[in-house]
Amino acid sequence: MNLSVIVPTYKRTNDLRRLLDSLFQQTVPVAQVLVVVGPGDEESMALAREWQAGQPALTVLPATRRSVVHALNLGLARVTGDIVCLLDDDVWLPAEWAARIAGAFRADAGLGAYGGRDRLQVNDPKLANPPLASAIGRFRWDGALNGGHHCGSTVSPVHVDVLKGCNLSFRQAAFPAMEVDPGLESQGAEVCWEVDICQCIGRTGYGLLYDNDNYVLHYASARPADDDRGNMFLPAWAKRTFNEGLVTAKYRPLPELVLLGLRSFLVGTRMQPGLVWGALLLRKYPSWPVLKLPWHYAYAFCKGAAYGWRRRRALNTVGPAPSPSAEALASGHSKILIANQFKTNGITGQELLRNDR
Repeated sequence: MNLSVIVPTYKRTNDLRRLLDSLFQQTVPVAQVLVVVGPGDEESMALAREWQAGQPALTVLPATRRSVVHALNLGLARVTGDIVCLLDDDVWLPAEWAARIAGAFRADAGLGAYGGRDRLQVNDPKLANPPLASAIGRFRWDGALNGGHHCGSTVSPVHVDVLKGCNLSFRQAAFPAMEVDPGLESQGAEVCWEVDICQCIGRTGYGLLYDNDNYVLHYASARPADDDRGNMFLPAWAKRTFNEGLVTAKYRPLPELVLLGLRSFLVGTRMQPGLVWGALLLRKYPSWPVLKLPWHYAYAFCKGAAYGWRRRRALNTVGPAPSPSAEALASGHSKILIANQFKTNGITGQELLRNDR
């Protein structure tokens, strides 16, 4: 079972060096590494070329647009492995990372995507050492998505709706489109692309599994100034809202779309304020732009939802992709249930799967 790894990178040379060093020290070598370098990033390009000279498995792809969606699609068009692994350039991999992924897919023919915990390497103890979460990567009744992938799960391994993109592997057969929806593309590290991949895989009938043991160290390096997610007035937040509307309309039930849109407009969040949060923020930002934000974000959400609904209708016209056999799903599901039972006795799910082989 061959692994192809895609690494989009942009002006984080030291992070990229650390990742490549860990990637080429795996106990099980990966078959293909595609490093996609953003435009104008000469330092990262030089580093990638340097590694390419000594690693035949590595290929460098120059991107023409500074967009992670664009970079991923460049890589997805070139992969040759049975399993595709997507990594952020600011993570570090334990030596058994590739072996664990290959073993998980080999053990379960019904497994479509496999991810895990990204242990944040930050000074804030609340982020670096958070308590285990009871719900990770699952959509709620109101359409909102529970994140918390960095926390680890109280039950592991566990089926989820969405895996985090910094450590996301999937079976190529489970993602027949082999393309992230271009409608999500704008500039920088766009959000919701992993939702698009994971929901597409879930639509085929394959399972998505989150495993605490499948971890990476995530250094969460700084983003470019125009992709700063700490400034609600930047266009990146409107694009985020557009993308949320797009993927929700494309894949989720209609009531979830309606409830998410209403909650976003009426209440919102501190960084994506609705009417309630907009009024609260007037104490800090007493200006007309704050009052406009709820309407601005509502327009972006509706625009994204309209695009997503058109894509949904197109998908329904084509029909679902081939699903794994019932035998494969039953076999994989039973192994996961047994693994969860053994977990309580101090035996990891992965140890059980290795013994099963």
